[in-house]
Amino acid sequence: MKRKIFAIILLGTILTAAGCSEKEVFLSVENVTANTMLVKRTGELQVAIVDDFDKPYYMLSELEEFASKEISVYNQEAGAEHVTISDLGLKNNKVVMILNYTSMSHYSAFNQVPAAYFSADTENVALELPDRYKSSKGEDIVDRATAFKSNKNKVLVVYEPFDIIVDGKVRYYSENAELIKDLDGSVTIKGSEDMTIVVYTPN
Repeated sequence: MKRKIFAIILLGTILTAAGCSEKEVFLSVENVTANTMLVKRTGELQVAIVDDFDKPYYMLSELEEFASKEISVYNQEAGAEHVTISDLGLKNNKVVMILNYTSMSHYSAFNQVPAAYFSADTENVALELPDRYKSSKGEDIVDRATAFKSNKNKVLVVYEPFDIIVDGKVRYYSENAELIKDLDGSVTIKGSEDMTIVVYTPN
């Protein structure tokens, strides 16, 4: 979501990647606690932004109106409804806004930030990707050729601190990230604001 949506009305906007079970996952105000990106098996995204909303002059209706206008302008220029508001609400003195995107490219364009999503066997990717990756099975380090070997895998590249949930199984991730296994069996990868990469197999 465009940074100015929050910069104008409030002030301000973590990377984790989660390997999910085959049960379909949706983001909502109730189940989001941090900035979160959900990448669905279709390549569509849900992105939640969480920010402080503890001033008496903050108005949720104004935030929604501003965001809706920005989204409308973008969709008109893009020629279709590629960005929509999924959910918006308050929780624990914070505002949670969840947007739907039809693809990573529209997420990147709307927010004016670099991001990428492509098949692992894609050649000539216009990015300077790291040469080393951690395996989700342990702390083993593999080279890029190994991490990107399977044509069944997808590669996610982000430069913003989100909690990222992937609809699939995480295989490898960049060295600047940390893998955490939750009690329910899901895998969370916490990254940084630098380029963070997740290689996964979609469900």
